[in-house]
Amino acid sequence: MRKRIIPRRKLGHLTNNWSLHTPRAEPNSVAVRRPSREGRRLSHSGKGTLAYDNGDVCEDAPHNDEPHGGDKQISKDGRASNEIWKNGEIIYEGEMADGKPHGRGTWIYSNGTYEGEWKDGLRHGKGTYLWTCGSSYIGEWKDDKKHGYGMKEWPDGSSYDGEWKDGKRHGKGTKKKADGTVWYSGNYKQGRPDGVGTLNYSNGDVYTGEWRANKKHGRGLMTYANDEIYEGEWRVGVRHGSGSFMTTNGDVITGEWINDKIPLEMY
Repeated sequence: MRKRIIPRRKLGHLTNNWSLHTPRAEPNSVAVRRPSREGRRLSHSGKGTLAYDNGDVCEDAPHNDEPHGGDKQISKDGRASNEIWKNGEIIYEGEMADGKPHGRGTWIYSNGTYEGEWKDGLRHGKGTYLWTCGSSYIGEWKDDKKHGYGMKEWPDGSSYDGEWKDGKRHGKGTKKKADGTVWYSGNYKQGRPDGVGTLNYSNGDVYTGEWRANKKHGRGLMTYANDEIYEGEWRVGVRHGSGSFMTTNGDVITGEWINDKIPLEMY
């Protein structure tokens, strides 16, 4: 296939074909009471804190603390409310059933605190997890993992607002930088951009189109910071297949791209 050079023609068809609408759940869809970042210490007896032995302070703590005792109370609906303690410190306060957290309650982990809903001893429903490192998650849980709609913030101020599945970003969502500007908005799969989405690069480039496993793959539109434009096919992150490229002076190059280049014989 021979390359065509069309002088001084604007690529109107390159700039109007891509649009992305990422619906966001209503804010009231996740109604949880967020505890103070200062935290709360529930002392029973003795001193000290729970040891955190794996060094990973910003991930969900496994729910494996065994209860060592507690003072049982009965709530108005008949559900038992306990204070579970370990090593002389209270680690859980809330509703229980059959000796497990069930209903609403707060569990103090070695790397943070979870306050919210429980089911059969697992985080399940709506809840808030505050990490000691400064990260936070407010949203839905299922079987002890982030699942459904939720927002996570990192210590540097960056955030993700959207859908989760089995503890990973999955579905539609928006990732923002620390200054609040959007870094990526679109579809995720297993924690990575996958599907259709828009990524705003730090150098000013903007890509809108198809993704696969965190790489541009399929059809997409790249608008470069220097006003050059490419619309066409991508493969594993590079231009590959049929596509049109508009230079800064308005010339348009249309042809078959191979590994991000047009073969020399096409010039």
